[in-house]
Amino acid sequence: MIGGGGHARALQEILLEAGHELAGYVAPSDAGLALAGDMERLSDEQVLALDPESVLLINGLGSVGDLSLRASVFEKFKAAGFNFLQTTAQTSHVSESASVVEGVQVMHMAVVHSDATVDDNTIINTGAIVEHHNVIGSHCHIAIGAVLSGNVTVGERTHIGANATVLQGVKIGSNCIIGAGAVVLHDVPDNHIAVGVPAVAKKRG
Repeated sequence: MIGGGGHARALQEILLEAGHELAGYVAPSDAGLALAGDMERLSDEQVLALDPESVLLINGLGSVGDLSLRASVFEKFKAAGFNFLQTTAQTSHVSESASVVEGVQVMHMAVVHSDATVDDNTIINTGAIVEHHNVIGSHCHIAIGAVLSGNVTVGERTHIGANATVLQGVKIGSNCIIGAGAVVLHDVPDNHIAVGVPAVAKKRG
């Protein structure tokens, strides 16, 4: 597990429910550690010294808007030949026609519906709904309770806040933040923040 905070702990429980146990975790210190059980703490360098064929990684870094650290960790270890586990909670629903790829995490009670595509290293968090024919880019976070109606497009490294609603057919760019509870009626360009009901977009500073 890369990371040891709250999101990592939620992933740990999902893994335990599926019959898997963590062998260790990567964190700079044990300050703020939320993981349960006795495990070895490793540095990035110690993990990089392992055989990539013998280890599966899990990206336990969450986000509250800035996805750069989560993305950089994924890219760093992928460049070294490591692979990331795709994680699906038992109470979630992922359509057989959906495409959910490497390192994607679908948390409890989340839905990924028909013909949706979710790219590498994206979090579909607890209770989020990704409806039919959505296309979600890499390194995104669809936060708790967010609802993306049909045919929504989300660019890479974009955070959709808790309980936000995105109406059908809306296109949201890369490196965007959609505020918690926002109702997005219109397209949002790259590098913008959109907040409010209805959401108003402004350039990120």
